[in-house]
Amino acid sequence: MDFNINMRFQASGWFWGVLAELNNGYSDWTDGSYDWADQTKAFLHAPTPLPEFDEEVFNSSLSKQAIDDLLHIAIALMTGDYPLVRSYLADVRFAFVVGYPRSGGSYVTKELLRTVGLDHTSVSEALAHDGFPEIRDIWYDWAGDKPYFHLQTSIFQTAEFLVISRLYYQAKTKRHGDDAWLIPKKMHKFVNWAGSFKMLLGQGHSDYLVTLRHPLPTAISAWTKSGGLPADGLFPIAQPRSAIEHWIVSDLMMSGVTATEIAQMSYFEAVNASWSRFHAAMATSGLFLGDRNEVKLLPYGPEALEGVVAAYRMRYGNPDTPEAVLIRAVADDYSDWKASGDAAVAAMSALWTSLGLTFPTLTLS
Repeated sequence: MDFNINMRFQASGWFWGVLAELNNGYSDWTDGSYDWADQTKAFLHAPTPLPEFDEEVFNSSLSKQAIDDLLHIAIALMTGDYPLVRSYLADVRFAFVVGYPRSGGSYVTKELLRTVGLDHTSVSEALAHDGFPEIRDIWYDWAGDKPYFHLQTSIFQTAEFLVISRLYYQAKTKRHGDDAWLIPKKMHKFVNWAGSFKMLLGQGHSDYLVTLRHPLPTAISAWTKSGGLPADGLFPIAQPRSAIEHWIVSDLMMSGVTATEIAQMSYFEAVNASWSRFHAAMATSGLFLGDRNEVKLLPYGPEALEGVVAAYRMRYGNPDTPEAVLIRAVADDYSDWKASGDAAVAAMSALWTSLGLTFPTLTLS
């Protein structure tokens, strides 16, 4: 017995915005037109609203191609036709930058964009940074006062990303020596679907760059980027100030920590617990499926971060020297938390070892 089900998809503002930009609908606008990778500034950023534009722009041949591609790729994802997806992406190579927030991912992504000749501040944040596609480890959510099936939204946004990123980088950058366009993408949420992504894309067609950092400087960087350490030293669950703090709340609640318990946690305790959950999930996410050599572990610091950028630049014929990674010796100001941070690193190292993986040594930089 067969059942026919009608499904309705609505393309996201991210997809329409980048498509309009490719059509020169408003070429001076980009939702990434601020320096999200500036190593010298701490700031909160509100997304730039999508401006008005002439919908006639979507009648162009490029737009028609994008919409047609989107429908085909979305249906392929929903029906499991991964060979069609692989064929569509045969002329691009993704470089996924995966890591806990404030672990060096923005630096690596920025420098990879420069490697392919792009100014990162002119690239849509949706294309370059976290947030899009909105993939989660849960199927359901609320939109206002109504529940909805978020898994369907996630799959469709994944199709949007695969299509619009391919069209964007083909239009904006040059094809490289391996006969493919390189697509850098910072993707914190990759861990939620790592095994599925690797099965979808296949072996040898993407790079996986994993940034790792000790939880103490991670916490310091997180609160600095979010507006500073709250006066009481506690995690601000009542009013999270940034996407990072919202992610931390979600991580903790997924671990069974109640809102009341989070409100009693110090900022560092909250980050430390979230950091531990993230890296434990990473080890069993499917990220290491297949050839483990596809995954490069990059402990925070100049040697690993600048080194991987330099390797890409040599590979793609870019002679520019990578921007220096700035190291701030601030962890000593919070030495009371060092022992619990070190314990978290040791516990994670033991967990990875038990799974046949090697967790790198992390310093307080």
